[in-house]
Amino acid sequence: MADSWQVLVGLSHELQLPVTLEELLERVVNRAAELLHARNASIRLLDASRTRLLVGCRAGTSFHGDPSFEFKLGEGLVGWVAQRGRALRIGRAAEDPRFVAREDMRQRIGSFLGVPLVHKGLTIGVLSAAVPELDAFSPQDEQAAQILAAMCAPHLEVARLARLAWVDPLTGSLNKRALDETFPDLGESHLVDLLSVFLVDIDSFKALNARHGRPVGDEVLRAVARVLAGTLRIGDAVIRYGADEFLLVVPGVALTSASRVAERARAAVDGATIEAAGIQVHATVSIGVAQRRSDEPRPALIARAQAALSSAKQHGANCVRLAVD
Repeated sequence: MADSWQVLVGLSHELQLPVTLEELLERVVNRAAELLHARNASIRLLDASRTRLLVGCRAGTSFHGDPSFEFKLGEGLVGWVAQRGRALRIGRAAEDPRFVAREDMRQRIGSFLGVPLVHKGLTIGVLSAAVPELDAFSPQDEQAAQILAAMCAPHLEVARLARLAWVDPLTGSLNKRALDETFPDLGESHLVDLLSVFLVDIDSFKALNARHGRPVGDEVLRAVARVLAGTLRIGDAVIRYGADEFLLVVPGVALTSASRVAERARAAVDGATIEAAGIQVHATVSIGVAQRRSDEPRPALIARAQAALSSAKQHGANCVRLAVD
């Protein structure tokens, strides 16, 4: 138990530091994995409608092929914790009737521990851990997880509320108001750090909306935003830039590496199964990629990415094109 107290004391100090929501999520989930001796831990936060649990951050490799998968409120073990606002500790998770088996599972989940993140009596998300071994979590582990959740929930809620002004309510991605924070325009007189951007457009989206209706189109937008976010790192940004366009900001990545990330994102959307209103919809995206030059204003960089996107559309869509000098 002494090690557990050291972890909790360490987290208490970290919670006092000024950090972004992403940095806070990463610190909490890493401390949870350390506290519970779990190779996999995650935080899922309820969206604005309080119907979906969005992946906030994860420590370790996902048990599933699609780490961005969302649970609905009440769905699966995590959804049960969120709906009931109660902790759940299971030693044989796959045998529990609340467990949802998925086709993309990479390995068996043996033990599961989930605790609600509660602020002012309202559940805002779930902190959970899972391991392949059976009966791995003890009552003491559950108590420690509850203490950790109680410590961090108010800080997460403050950070989440501060971010709401930057969040697109439909897709959960950032909106254009977040540009200055995630992608500052330093002007022509400043050198800038290495940074690349992707401008992503959903192919034939207007036709899809006309054919299936707006509710299906909205679900496609949400699904594409989830898939794009799932291909990026903590600290990268997905911004809803237009009706069916997303701007991805990837710091510290040069054009060659950025092209590989963009291709991975394109392939992930192409391979995703999107279900909406009882039908399956296949969506693809075209992507234009540009690396920021020294002293390049933000509008000029986005314009070059837009030109690359236009080239992708001209080459038949569902492809990646790079901005060239």
